[in-house]
Amino acid sequence: MTLKKIHVLVLLAGLTILFLSVSAKGGSIIRSRHDLSALNWRGYQNETGPMQGGTFNDYREACVYCHTPHNASSFAPLWNRTLPTERGYQMYSSPNFDSVLPRSPDGISLACLSCHDGSVAIDSVLRPPKFHDIVETGANHRMTLEGEPGSDACSKCHNRVEGAYGGLSGAHDATVRYFTKDLRDDHAFSMRYPSLDIDPQFNQPTIMKADGGRMFANGVQTFEGDKVQCASCHDIHSPDEKNLEGRDPFLRASNRGSALCLTCHQK
Repeated sequence: MTLKKIHVLVLLAGLTILFLSVSAKGGSIIRSRHDLSALNWRGYQNETGPMQGGTFNDYREACVYCHTPHNASSFAPLWNRTLPTERGYQMYSSPNFDSVLPRSPDGISLACLSCHDGSVAIDSVLRPPKFHDIVETGANHRMTLEGEPGSDACSKCHNRVEGAYGGLSGAHDATVRYFTKDLRDDHAFSMRYPSLDIDPQFNQPTIMKADGGRMFANGVQTFEGDKVQCASCHDIHSPDEKNLEGRDPFLRASNRGSALCLTCHQK
């Protein structure tokens, strides 16, 4: 074997190790809770799982529920979801709040809310796949707390009474994920990150981003307009459910000992 071939093999081996280490660190959206194409497989490893039939359209792709490569919305990168209206939100407020409060969510947070505020069905996409079969169930459920029998609410099964804490269905309780449009009990977002002159008790991210935001070394970041958004703390593409540092799924950093909170807050 020539020296050149040995160098090539060593390079390929190094790239393989790098790819595997990055993949292991970041996790995968495949089979995660953000992979709607596979949600029914998580419980019982069969196509219907505990739900005995489809509860949303099965597009048989992981990415299409949020993204499409062609004719996408310009709202977010390759965006494929129906957006909620910006009206009707009740935003977080506090007498100790120093930043200017937004009237409604914007940016990537509005994209997150297109599932989580319960006003749009989780399978409501702009461009469904055209080049393979899809399963249209006729059931289009929303992440809302209005869970009476016969409704189109996920919470008619995934709630504290009929779900994990009672009933016979065994469905996990997902109500903490149903944000609704009342955001007064959630962390503030869609507002500009406080500068030192506004509040010196905030740590300042030092890594500049191309979108006008800034980032800390652990990945916590702001977005366009230096705004705090849902994705400031959450990495929606990386559940990383078996990470070694004890990080909760979809968090950018571990919150052991409030470490995630203390990335920004000094108090």
